[in-house]
Amino acid sequence: MTVSVTRKPGGITQLFNTETGRVTYKCKADSSYMLIEAFGGIVQFNQKGAIATVTGHITSMESCDVLKKGHPNYREALNAIISAHKEFAQNVSDLYQKEIKELENKLADI
Repeated sequence: MTVSVTRKPGGITQLFNTETGRVTYKCKADSSYMLIEAFGGIVQFNQKGAIATVTGHITSMESCDVLKKGHPNYREALNAIISAHKEFAQNVSDLYQKEIKELENKLADI
């Protein structure tokens, strides 16, 4: 069995089982939001350790809710997702900039 693990914005970790095609999203933060097409809206992870799983056309959730357009909290959730993505992108950018600087310093020492 091969499982690829990917960090996602908002404190979500994605686990993808390449043999079964099963995708599991696990919340590492106290709560978070993620737009997941398979659930038809924004999945609200209500606590640390909350899980949303997609296997083919079967979906399941533990400690999660789905917010669809028209839900009173949908706009707030979408704003939280946007903020999480911006922060995540900045952190990744900072990490690569640091790595580039280290490589440039090595090159300068040659």
